[in-house]
Amino acid sequence: MCASVSVFFLVRNTEKTDEVPGSAVLVFDIELVELEEGLPEGYMFIWNDDVSPDLFTEMDTDKNAEVEPSEFTDYIMRQVSEGKGRLAPGFDANRIIDNMFSNQDRDGDGKITEAEFRLKADEAPHDEL
Repeated sequence: MCASVSVFFLVRNTEKTDEVPGSAVLVFDIELVELEEGLPEGYMFIWNDDVSPDLFTEMDTDKNAEVEPSEFTDYIMRQVSEGKGRLAPGFDANRIIDNMFSNQDRDGDGKITEAEFRLKADEAPHDEL
């Protein structure tokens, strides 16, 4: 998608100075090069396809029953690069993934166990105060 917008502000310059007067003519040419769809409110990552039923097992590449931060990051980045998932546009991907990992690492020990791992869709809804 590509759109172009021109905005003109016309003001008369009656003074003869070398400075640009505050009433100068401003011309803006704006071109929309890319438009990326956002994510639903409250989400920083969404799946484009159905989620694998063996998601935890797929993330645990060294098969030690724990997902380390590097395994988690590699998995999420692979899903994004393959078009299976999307991160929120306009934000630092590593920061989003770090926050996602921290949310899953419920006991804060630096790794995610299968008991800790839950998808947002699987969590019970709660009222915000």
